[in-house]
Amino acid sequence: MKNSLAGLLLIVSLSAFVSSNRVVVKSASGPITTQKEIYTPDPSTLDKKVMFGYQGWQATPNDGSGNHVWRHWFGRSSPDSANANFDVWPDMREYPKSVTEATNMTYPDGTKACLYSAYQYGTVDVHFKWLKDHNLDGVFEQRFVTDVRPAGGRRHFNQVVLNVKKASEKYKRVFCIMYDISGAGPNWKKALVDDWKQLVDSLKVTKSKSYLHHRGRPLLAIWGLGFSHTTFATAAQTDSLLDWFHAGAPKKYQATIMGGVNDNWLAHSSEWKAVYNKLDILSPWAVGRYKDDASADRFKDNTIVPGKAYCDQKKIDYLPVIFPGFSWYNLRHGNSPFNQIPRRGGAFYWHQSYNVLSAGVNMVYIAMFDEVDEGTAMYKLAPTATQKPLHGKFISADQDGIPLPSDWYLRLAGATSDILRGKEKNTSTIPAYLKKDQ
Repeated sequence: MKNSLAGLLLIVSLSAFVSSNRVVVKSASGPITTQKEIYTPDPSTLDKKVMFGYQGWQATPNDGSGNHVWRHWFGRSSPDSANANFDVWPDMREYPKSVTEATNMTYPDGTKACLYSAYQYGTVDVHFKWLKDHNLDGVFEQRFVTDVRPAGGRRHFNQVVLNVKKASEKYKRVFCIMYDISGAGPNWKKALVDDWKQLVDSLKVTKSKSYLHHRGRPLLAIWGLGFSHTTFATAAQTDSLLDWFHAGAPKKYQATIMGGVNDNWLAHSSEWKAVYNKLDILSPWAVGRYKDDASADRFKDNTIVPGKAYCDQKKIDYLPVIFPGFSWYNLRHGNSPFNQIPRRGGAFYWHQSYNVLSAGVNMVYIAMFDEVDEGTAMYKLAPTATQKPLHGKFISADQDGIPLPSDWYLRLAGATSDILRGKEKNTSTIPAYLKKDQ
């Protein structure tokens, strides 16, 4: 009877309160448990969202696609450190064995180092579970026009879209298509339109309850407008394409358009400025445009603040890009510094997050979720050297000498989301509550 009464008194004395997305249960002796409040993003708007770019381009020879390649893992058929094309080693401990394949490399304990294929649904399921676990919104599913021209590439990336669609619906996250026109050539416009029609008609992406809409229409991003490496895509062609998506296309193909532009877009010609004025959302590229806090501050003052002011005047939504660090040592075959832009334990990312949120933005694009080639991946990465191969140069979470959990960058992104949604205050340093949870 005493135990029952004591238990009853304990229950009565407990009080629960919500602080941001953390639910803390209190007793007289202090907090006794902590858990996340469930957050489900609204698929009708990009407002107040933190979105990742999602490459989904990794493949393994026996993943069932029939392509028989180590796509975006290794430059040749031999899966070893000498042929690696990527710099960040993922934390492989949560992937089901069915989606992984052994490389010729080994971990320090002698076990085979394996990698995953995004062609397999199980891989994407893990990724979207991580998004839900960290209260993150979703992804811009990257779709290179050049990649979907050959049958093998189209087969892989169509399956990845289906995987993303299924996983986003399962975990109640959001997604939309982002075309990259790099290298697409003079026929880029027709190729993009034809592929979009296929996605709408055959894969029925816009029918998904998780497909992201904005301003009353499905959201579609087109990256690479006005860059020096995409001069084949003229201002006139882009202008007519925007007219088609906004009004000329049959209603089922119409879309709200986000344009990925260069960071110097404000200095472009009047012809291009007229095109940019037709965009619904404008997103200037930032990866590699600065390398430390001081240069990030200059980028904020010279690019983000005036760019947002221009867009506010034109009633265009402004979507800044932030990234955790950069390294493409292996992709460049050793001709670029390893860990070129250090992450500094998340401090580099957080300074950018603080800057863009201080500028009053309403949405944030993080590059990228799974970009291991250029070292910008935000997903779970190997926490220490024991979880990456014995040979080769690969980045782990503790690369800069700071012990971190493998999901550290997802936690940081979740904190950015909390601030954007008004759940936490913006701070110039990484929030203490994140550090306590390490």
